[in-house]
Amino acid sequence: MRKYDSMIGKILRVVVLSLCIMGPLTGCAGKSAVSKDPVFFPPEPNPPRIQFLLGIRDSRDVEAKDDSFSLFSVQSGNQKTRVRTLVKPYGLAVNGTTLYVSDTMQRTVAVIDLEKGRFELLKGNFGPGSLKKPTGIAVDSEGQLFVADTQRRLILAYDALGNFVRSYGDDLKMKPVDVAVDSRQVYILDSENHSIRVLDRQSGKQKNEFGNTGDPDSRFRLPISMTLDDMGKFAVSNVLSGRILSYDRDGNYLGGFGKLGDGFGQFSRPRGVAAGGDGQMYVVDAAFQNVQVFNKDYRLLMFFGDPGQAKGSLNIPAGIAVSSGRLDYFQKLAAEGFELSELIFVANQEGPAKVSIYGLGHMRGVDYDAFYRQAEEERRKEQQRRDKEKIPSK
Repeated sequence: MRKYDSMIGKILRVVVLSLCIMGPLTGCAGKSAVSKDPVFFPPEPNPPRIQFLLGIRDSRDVEAKDDSFSLFSVQSGNQKTRVRTLVKPYGLAVNGTTLYVSDTMQRTVAVIDLEKGRFELLKGNFGPGSLKKPTGIAVDSEGQLFVADTQRRLILAYDALGNFVRSYGDDLKMKPVDVAVDSRQVYILDSENHSIRVLDRQSGKQKNEFGNTGDPDSRFRLPISMTLDDMGKFAVSNVLSGRILSYDRDGNYLGGFGKLGDGFGQFSRPRGVAAGGDGQMYVVDAAFQNVQVFNKDYRLLMFFGDPGQAKGSLNIPAGIAVSSGRLDYFQKLAAEGFELSELIFVANQEGPAKVSIYGLGHMRGVDYDAFYRQAEEERRKEQQRRDKEKIPSK
């Protein structure tokens, strides 16, 4: 990782503009000192494309503020409410302004409603609904929650009020690490059998399984995270191969990208993966401690994050979710003139912010096309100079 960071730093100092010709999102990760100024990625002189909006560590970042350093902060008459803290977040799902964050250390799911200023723990987490090691989670349009529990080896389902409803996979030998749902089916990412299991949502019976047969390049190799986009396509990150593989809901292989390594578009410890608008793909890397962004053709557009204590840093990131819902609420957190088009939520297992919220967008009045044309022209001239002097391209 240190080798990777050193390489990135040198490249940024020398050829930052050459990376900015890849497309409308192109750029590279940047660090920012802790200040009241907005934190944007990529760094100047590139026009901003992603802004760090908010970091959440505990309930005090969501609920009423308190100047006390006590673990008991919110008073109601003679009563005090204990501060609820995220310890080791892993999975993350979003529904409007409500975040669902699995915490493997506390064996629970935090339910954070930003608009209502509430930070609560999953109500149904007891008895048959008890969580042992929650990892990946999913939420449907009605607010029903599905949690993969790798220790109980089940998918646990809860209603919109947080009450335990049922479990999936009781009769299966598996190790679920992530889950996705649609109106008819529950999809379980099974790291033990290197596959996605497809279960009927009503009966709970398995209907299909895929990802563990066929050409070696199309097989899962210790899959760790997945996402299901609006078009019915899966993207699955694999620890052993460092590849992101895509399948449709019927189990047909659609392609893949990436490999293990420390270069651009490569991964060392791939974790969460999320699908955004226009077919973009966001991939978390826990070793590089950043998020890489790819277009629909799997071409690297930019990356952001970097470890540290500065605002906008990522520290051992794991889960990620992308949403375009309730932009009106989050727009209030953006810098003046920066118009949001998408929201990115990342769960950190360490660092000052256990959940980092970013906004993808553009600065009003900035001619992005002109900037990229200039960057392309400078890149072209630099390449001509190298060809003339016979200098190898970087």
